[in-house]
Amino acid sequence: MSFKLKTIIGIALIEIFVLAILVGTSLHDLRASNERELKSRAHTSAQLLATMTTDAVVAYDLATLDVLIDQVLSNEGLQYVRITNEAGTVLSEGGAAPAENSPPEIGFGETKMYDNTIEVRAPISVGRTGFGTVQIGLSTAQLNDVVAAGTNRMLTIAGIEVVIVAIFGFFLGTILTRQLNHLRDGAARVAKGEFGYHMPVKGNDELASTARSFNQMSSALADYARVARSEKEEADAGRRFAESLLHNAINSVSQAIFIVGGNKELRFVNRAALELYGLSGHKRHEGMPFRDVLLAAYSSAPVEDLDGQLESMEERLKRLDAGQVQTWQSHWSDNRMILHTQRPMISGGFVLVDSDVTEMLEVNEMNRRLEMELMETHKLESLGTLASGVAHEINTPTQFIGDNLKFLREAFDDLTDYLEEQGNTMTDAQSKKLEEIDWQFLKDEIPSALSEAAEGVGSIGKIVQSIKEFAHPDDSETTETDMVKLVENAITVSRSQWRHSAELNFKAVSGEVMVPCYPGDISQVIINLIVNAADAISENAQSQDYVGGMGEISVNLSQDDTHCTISVTDNGPGIPGNSLRRIFDMFYTTKPPGKGTGQGLAICKSIVEMKHKGKLFVQSKLGAGSTFVVTLPLLPAASRDNEPETHQAA
Repeated sequence: MSFKLKTIIGIALIEIFVLAILVGTSLHDLRASNERELKSRAHTSAQLLATMTTDAVVAYDLATLDVLIDQVLSNEGLQYVRITNEAGTVLSEGGAAPAENSPPEIGFGETKMYDNTIEVRAPISVGRTGFGTVQIGLSTAQLNDVVAAGTNRMLTIAGIEVVIVAIFGFFLGTILTRQLNHLRDGAARVAKGEFGYHMPVKGNDELASTARSFNQMSSALADYARVARSEKEEADAGRRFAESLLHNAINSVSQAIFIVGGNKELRFVNRAALELYGLSGHKRHEGMPFRDVLLAAYSSAPVEDLDGQLESMEERLKRLDAGQVQTWQSHWSDNRMILHTQRPMISGGFVLVDSDVTEMLEVNEMNRRLEMELMETHKLESLGTLASGVAHEINTPTQFIGDNLKFLREAFDDLTDYLEEQGNTMTDAQSKKLEEIDWQFLKDEIPSALSEAAEGVGSIGKIVQSIKEFAHPDDSETTETDMVKLVENAITVSRSQWRHSAELNFKAVSGEVMVPCYPGDISQVIINLIVNAADAISENAQSQDYVGGMGEISVNLSQDDTHCTISVTDNGPGIPGNSLRRIFDMFYTTKPPGKGTGQGLAICKSIVEMKHKGKLFVQSKLGAGSTFVVTLPLLPAASRDNEPETHQAA
């Protein structure tokens, strides 16, 4: 509804309200005045008739009464006349008189209106004596006609006034709304962005002042729009530059970056991620569900790795649902290790950074192995120094014990020869004294005892020689070493560790098995494997369920065209599956606290695989023992490097 129409309707409603009050008041006054006049006429007529009929009523002259009633009824508006005596008996009546009991009785001088009739009663009396009553009824039709005519006239005048007011209201509304229409049109144009638009202004009233203010506001908005547009252009240019710089920076980093929105759709992926996961750089990945992107990435893995990659994908999606900072590692194809980092964004979603840490882990592993080798070198130096000192200390008494035993053996032989030569020249007392000595027993047992003592001294010398060879290996470079002799020395050196708990059987191929190696390192590996086997058997023997006797350790040495294989097998309790996977990890041990350091097998694996390019692996079954297998190449490293690819593959 327009403002003009509201103005017209408002003025019309006000006019109608005022006219309604005026017309209502006028009609009420018109009816009241005519009603008073009619009532006055009725009273006058009733009193006059009462005076005229007094004599006839007193005389009970009914004929005269009838004549008087007929004359009175000839007056306009008189509907009926009734004359009753004091007892209430109707003496005479005329016109359309109602029943005697209707309407209800009224007092003298009172009026009663009903059925368009005004009824009045007047007493018939002489002096103070009453002789009857005159009751007349006047029609109100004339009153109603006058009121109806007045109503029609007033309504007509009121209608004309409303129309005139509406016409004037229309012109007034047009005048008043002209400036408002300009304001409306100007506001619409400014709302559409036409800042600086000025509307025409006429007059000095409030609307004109409002229009001027509007023009000032439009000018201010135009100035503000120019400044805002300029700043927006600068901001857009800066934003585009920053986005381009950030985009190029993210694409330049070596880490794979995914930006995932709160709805788990990919918002951005950099070039490194496309290259790392083998995604097509020509396909638009932004806007795709992150699950589909991961499925495409992990599905590009080799077929043999597909199941593992799909499990890794499901784990990654579960971590994404966790909604928190997380860092974890996973295996990727080609034996690569990927470090994943997930961080939530304040605006919702996540930033995922994947780094290929394979080289770093290899470097760390190499550093770890170098540290182990350095530790082993220091250990070997210390062990060599100790072994050298022990060998020297043992060698000195062993030498003079051996010399003395040799002297005793020679002296005994000389004594025996002497006694045999002097036997014929002895006196009877000397012969009897000699017979009391069990000479034959001494003759049989003393050489045997001396031989056994000499063999013991020889064994000690052999042990000392093994310790010397173990303590002073020339490990500056690989040496062609007889593996049979090296394993025998290792068995001899470690004898104190296994002889109380197990029987050791060594089986080797016939002849020499020459292998280019670092003898001291390989000796340490073999000794460590034998000692571990003895420890496993000892621990099994201490178990309450063990009912066997001595354990068994088997050391086998074999060779083929390219490798030498040394296996150390025990009949101990075996290695559980969860420990079997970690048995070569640094600082992991299955021995009781205080007995094992968890470095022996890790160092052995480093020596065999890193230093000698061989292999060290384990086979174990619970309750059936374990077998550690060492394979060493028969060719030196330089020769292996010069071999063709087919020989290396073999």
